[in-house]
Amino acid sequence: MKQINTLAKKQVFDFKKQYCNENDVIIEIIKHELQHYFKPTILDVGSGIGDIAFNALKDKKTILIDPNAISKHDYPCRPEHIRKKADFFEFHTKEKIGTIFIAHTLQFIDDDINELNKKVNEINPENVITVLNTNNDFMGELLEWTYSNCSVSNPEIRIKNFPSGYNLIKSVPFKAEIKCKDFKTLAEQVSYLMLIDFAENEIALVHFLKSKLSEPSFIFNQSIDIHHHKNK
Repeated sequence: MKQINTLAKKQVFDFKKQYCNENDVIIEIIKHELQHYFKPTILDVGSGIGDIAFNALKDKKTILIDPNAISKHDYPCRPEHIRKKADFFEFHTKEKIGTIFIAHTLQFIDDDINELNKKVNEINPENVITVLNTNNDFMGELLEWTYSNCSVSNPEIRIKNFPSGYNLIKSVPFKAEIKCKDFKTLAEQVSYLMLIDFAENEIALVHFLKSKLSEPSFIFNQSIDIHHHKNK
């Protein structure tokens, strides 16, 4: 059922700034617990509006790449950060990358796990840091519903043997919340998370959410995982 999707900048902004607090939580964890794992130069894959880098990676050289063109005028970028419109698989640099950072963008680049691992090993960072949903709570129920009811989807899931050649050395669990004004808006945000066709699935998804939740919001589990190269 997988299909590679791209998202409009407005979708990303609305979810991150209006409906979900996950980036605020991620920023605080990185700032206070994980700074030393982010070895410059950092490659922020699918950086979106760049708020994590701007707020948590100050004074660390970072390259922010995203398939969308993101304006510095609309979304500020620090002087030590470079923003590029680029596809991860087509990205090349002569600069040594110390850390690849993939925060809720794995679902956009995991269609071919062999190609993904090949690209990561080509860049050869010391650390690969991922932020992923654990899917062991209501998000897991949504995942099952998506697989059973949607003709096309691309949810975020953990990939076995990724990143190859790296050991998981630290995992920091945390919780985030999605909160909306009504169930239709919540269904839109779930569609964003699962990358499903909202128009095709709206009625059934709203019905499912209302049957499971007393209000249009839920808390879900995530983790920041630090993967260190086995030979470094």
